Amino acid sequence: MFDVWQEYGKVPSKARLLDVGGTPDTERLDSNCMVPWFHQAGLMVELYSPEDLSSLNTVFPFARILPSQGFGHPIPATDREYDWVTASAVLEHVGTATDQVAFIKECARVGKGLFITTPNRWHWLEFHTKIPLAHWLPRSMHRTLLRRWGLPFWAQEQHLRLIDRAELEAFARTALGSAWDWTVRTISTLGMPSNLVLLARAR
Repeated sequence: MFDVWQEYGKVPSKARLLDVGGTPDTERLDSNCMVPWFHQAGLMVELYSPEDLSSLNTVFPFARILPSQGFGHPIPATDREYDWVTASAVLEHVGTATDQVAFIKECARVGKGLFITTPNRWHWLEFHTKIPLAHWLPRSMHRTLLRRWGLPFWAQEQHLRLIDRAELEAFARTALGSAWDWTVRTISTLGMPSNLVLLARAR
């Protein structure tokens, strides 16, 4: 996904990048895994999340960490402040379809380019629960099963709402309108498209 973005954006060093929605977790190897890659590419990296990321000061000493505004608040940045805004595996965790469109729109407000990734709903394995195929059922049935299987956290829409390529494209059309050029790419894992990548540039 990182390479697809680099090829699309022809991203120069010293570009200013905001990573939105990172996690304060420092135990998992995949937590905030792209942040050091952005730094190695020569970008000026800043981090923002509704969660408090102050614990990452020692993990990523090169990054400026914006103060958390909490959930439901806008990103504390001015319009078009960043060359690129990225959010990796965040879109599926922001709530309803309306919330997901609003999230893309808010990222677009503060950036001139977007690099947003999210899992593809139609991959056979659901990577959060590690349960195959059940997420292909209607969402209400899937959530009922998750509650029965002792996974009530993932059964809540505000914590997990998977989307497919068609829905992401519809979100992009609504959120970005005619002011942006954009495309959706796919990344395959285990034999099927596993991740969706929204790439966009303001005109």
